[in-house]
Amino acid sequence: MASSEPSATEASDKFWHEFKAERLAIENTIQRSAHLPKHKLADHFQSILQNINNLEKQLTHATEFIPSYDERQYARQIKELSRALDTARANLTPKPKFTFKSRKQKKTQQERSADTITTNATTILTTIKSITTDISNLPRDDNDDDSDNVISYSDISDQLIEPTLSSVNPVDVSLSNLTRCTIILKSGQISALHIKNLSQCVVVCSTIRGSVLMYGFTRSVIAVGCHQFRMHDARTVHVLLNVSSRPIIEDSNDIYVGPYSLLLNIPDNNINYYDQMEDFNWLKKQASPNWRVMDKPEADEFNRSITHDPPSELSRLLCN
Repeated sequence: MASSEPSATEASDKFWHEFKAERLAIENTIQRSAHLPKHKLADHFQSILQNINNLEKQLTHATEFIPSYDERQYARQIKELSRALDTARANLTPKPKFTFKSRKQKKTQQERSADTITTNATTILTTIKSITTDISNLPRDDNDDDSDNVISYSDISDQLIEPTLSSVNPVDVSLSNLTRCTIILKSGQISALHIKNLSQCVVVCSTIRGSVLMYGFTRSVIAVGCHQFRMHDARTVHVLLNVSSRPIIEDSNDIYVGPYSLLLNIPDNNINYYDQMEDFNWLKKQASPNWRVMDKPEADEFNRSITHDPPSELSRLLCN
């Protein structure tokens, strides 16, 4: 009898949808703060804080099945919510006024001292938060205890990147801040692929066991087989895809998608959802204008070119 328990990929996908909905709800609640009477703000802000804390607890429970890269992205978004709440509270909560005229000068000095302390504290907290954010975005060091299963390439231009990956031990591959590079990931075991800020690049993969998560992908081509595909902030991208769940795009446009199979060992019962993309910025019944399916000759041309000679495909892309 088959188990009814969801797979890690399914649980991760479900959490992503729930997290996104809750984050947007909190953001909208913070934005409404300016329209509330001032006597209701204290309870209002306390309620938002509780919601943020609950979201953080949900993330803690979800770390059992979400990839470490996703965990860091979720944590960063929670920090941004906390920062937005702090800003709204500082701007909208009235400061206490002192009315004892006989001690006016003394109170003024105290207020100035308090303002100085508050300003200094805010500066320190802002600096700490900035440092924390910067550290979380730095490339992993190969000597870190938790980086043994992560291979990273960052801040590279005009290079062919073709690592030799283990055929036994799966790894996460992270690509960030690459320009005019060709990345070949056709051998070895890859558990997840993370892409951030790639421009004018070609990425060629075989089958990835887990998810492909992209933030910032411009004038580029990717060919990949995977279980889960999510693309954010992409512009003018050709995607050759074989995916076993509905792919997702958000804040993206000029996306062209076609089937990918030339490098994959695909079973006969395989279902490829490449042409059933969900656009989270388009809720209407009509087809989204942000993406389209390539016609067969176009998809076949990309498959042939990217499979046999990726550098020539990159040159053609740069000339367009």
